Amino acid sequence: MLPFKKGPFYLAMQAGAPCIPVSIMDGKDSRERQPEMHPGAAYVVFHPPIDPTQFVTREELMHAVRQAIASGLPEWMRN
Repeated sequence: MLPFKKGPFYLAMQAGAPCIPVSIMDGKDSRERQPEMHPGAAYVVFHPPIDPTQFVTREELMHAVRQAIASGLPEWMRN
């Protein structure tokens, strides 16, 4: 997983809007990234909403969302 941008978490905290973590992976067990599109299956996991008002800092909220997304991915995709 790549680092998150901070802007969406700032907006969520300011608005009090819940963050809905989503894990997306393809059906292949491939570690290399391919720039072109190929037909195939994708697996999507919608995690429970995370209430930003339960966190003091934006970094804590980002960490909670990252953990939720990582929990829906295979180990090799979490790094």
